[in-house]
Amino acid sequence: MKILHSSDWHLGQHFMGKSRKEEHAAFINWLLAVIEEEGIEALIIAGDIFDTGAPPSYAREMYHQLVLDMKARHCQLFVVAGNHDSVSMLNESKSLLGYLDTQVTSQANRDHLEDHVLPITGKDGKVAAWLCAVPYLRPKDVLDSVAGQSEQQKKQALQQQISDFYQQVYRIAEQKNAQLDQPVAIIGTGHLTAVGGQLSESVRDLYVGSLEALPTHVFPKFDYLALGHIHRAQAINKQGNFRYSGSPIPLSFDELAREKSVVILDTERLSSERPSTEQAAPVIQDLFAQQDIRQEALAGIQIKSIPRFQAMMSLKGRLDDLLSQIAELPTPESGILWLEVTVIADDYISDVQKRLSEVIEDLPIELLRVMRKSTIEAKTSDHVKRETLAELTVADVFERAIATQLDISEDDSQALTQLFNECLDDMKTQQAQPS
Repeated sequence: MKILHSSDWHLGQHFMGKSRKEEHAAFINWLLAVIEEEGIEALIIAGDIFDTGAPPSYAREMYHQLVLDMKARHCQLFVVAGNHDSVSMLNESKSLLGYLDTQVTSQANRDHLEDHVLPITGKDGKVAAWLCAVPYLRPKDVLDSVAGQSEQQKKQALQQQISDFYQQVYRIAEQKNAQLDQPVAIIGTGHLTAVGGQLSESVRDLYVGSLEALPTHVFPKFDYLALGHIHRAQAINKQGNFRYSGSPIPLSFDELAREKSVVILDTERLSSERPSTEQAAPVIQDLFAQQDIRQEALAGIQIKSIPRFQAMMSLKGRLDDLLSQIAELPTPESGILWLEVTVIADDYISDVQKRLSEVIEDLPIELLRVMRKSTIEAKTSDHVKRETLAELTVADVFERAIATQLDISEDDSQALTQLFNECLDDMKTQQAQPS
């Protein structure tokens, strides 16, 4: 059975005053074609189906039309809520959508954990996989307040409660699996920041209580963990089966450097070729290879690239160089190019906007944002100012160090960050184990 993992659609988003309606419509049409071509039988959306808790009417129409389109293609739809989604809004149509093979998980429920374990059935009606549908976890959903706790104790308690929630849901899935003639894959979901995930400008800082990021040892041994919240597609563990699908369209200019994609899972290969915890991590032959073998190590996972539906570009440099680059930009095949420009100059230039406007006057280009930075600012992270070492985590310090190295490419930066976070996570795992 093939299952498609996506997340962070943010239907209804406005990007610097621009509607994404046409892009989202084009993406959904592309997705429906993929579902037909690949024979997809289930779609998992791991949070943030909407951009706000009160999305515009056209976004709701897209959502409900998607449900009908899935039903027409005999494709099950599983929607788990993200931090942008409104619990009450998703619940409005939850019962009705259940009759159309769409299961919505809007909120964690500790009193009915079995409600989080959903069967994904094949064409023969038999269970082909179990889905541990865990939405965005709010502290009130999983944590009981205890008076007199220090900040560190609160963090530890919250992390433990999140871990317990996942483990309890996973055990229910295991119990259901044991009742089948043939065990099937167990898939989890999550909408959160996990250690190892690399953020982008459009990702809202997400704190589960006071936790900034969860180490991967918090999660059970899912055959696959479908994550949402971070908009850059990436794996967060060595085996490559704990993965962010990323957003289907760029939600900020700094997401342009990486391809957008969805993940297609083959449940039979996932359950039959699942790596054991004792299995050694694959040897990395080329740390900065375009296809990182650490992320493609697990059989049964296919990454499918999404076309770009809106021409977008971000340019940075001296003003004269920028003017030349813009004049030589290729004309988009259709539509308008959305452009962001960062002008690097140590002296104040009074006519930046005027000169940029003149060069794009007769071109199919719309200038959405102009930023100015000095040479020094261009070499350092914008948010480093006035921070002391005591205010930063170990991961923060590493991130700041990488950000100051302009000669490191985006791919290299991501590879180094992932390796560092894997080492950090392994260290935390060892510290958490009883001696």
